[in-house]
Amino acid sequence: MRAVVIHQFGKPNVLKMEEVPTPQPRGDEVLVQIRAAAINPSDVKNVAGTMHGTTLPRIPGRDFSGVVVGGSGEIGQEVWGTGGDIGFTRDGSHAEYILLPRTAVTAKPAALSMEAAGNAGLTFVTAWSAMVTASHVSSGETAVIIGAAGGVGSAAVQIAKARGAWVIGVVRSEKDVAAVRENGADEVINSQSANISEAIRSLTQDRGAHVVFDTSGSMFADAVEAAGMEGRVAVITAPSDGKSTFNLRSIYRKELCVRGVDTRRMDASDCAKLLAQMKPGFESGQFKAKAGKAYSLESAVKAYEEAAHGGSRVVLQPSP
Repeated sequence: MRAVVIHQFGKPNVLKMEEVPTPQPRGDEVLVQIRAAAINPSDVKNVAGTMHGTTLPRIPGRDFSGVVVGGSGEIGQEVWGTGGDIGFTRDGSHAEYILLPRTAVTAKPAALSMEAAGNAGLTFVTAWSAMVTASHVSSGETAVIIGAAGGVGSAAVQIAKARGAWVIGVVRSEKDVAAVRENGADEVINSQSANISEAIRSLTQDRGAHVVFDTSGSMFADAVEAAGMEGRVAVITAPSDGKSTFNLRSIYRKELCVRGVDTRRMDASDCAKLLAQMKPGFESGQFKAKAGKAYSLESAVKAYEEAAHGGSRVVLQPSP
């Protein structure tokens, strides 16, 4: 089979397109023919060597959608998935086929195209882990999503809205305001033209938010100030040096709960359970995902370079 392979860490141009043996399923394993596989920021970081635990050589790629073609699964079933092990300690999805435990795949929602499903797994698993598992967002609460126009942010807006929260999205450009409102946000703040914490205080009659989720990792100080008494703040990433300067008094005076979320600790089977739990939301139309810009496997270096620049979602399509 054709596969993108990392032999050494570096810029995207270190990636090699190779012919490698097609894996053969044994026991409770399934072989999935890949139809679409997103290139996430963590995939780019993986190639660069800044993600922990990756063993080489390795086929990268966390997200996938495809069709079961062998092993113990239902042959012909359309499936999707993601995982903190895929592309790091087991070969990933940037290839024509992927071999996984049967429990690591789950039925793709019929409402999602292959292209959209292959682009959505990690963003929704991350958003669910932050908003539901870590923050327990619930009906009647105010939820603030910093970076609401991004992949994880847009998923978090939808999840918070589906659980009955009043949602405030924070963006960095006026051009993103309309899209975030269309995605379900009740209010949208442009951080380039407004002070986030002051704007949120004004919108909440000075109470602050019950839940604040900073998807960017660079605005933790703002997240702390935006949270209200006994608020919950979810953290999924950090600046390149891992450091943030914030007002520690705000955390203890407001008795905030800060919860870290690391989806790398969730293997593909863990993620499959969450995606199955979210399936009714996709089937009903509560949750929506878009297809990213598609590239062939042969154009993987170019696709990774585009993903590295950010601003748009990119997927590889190994099979028609």
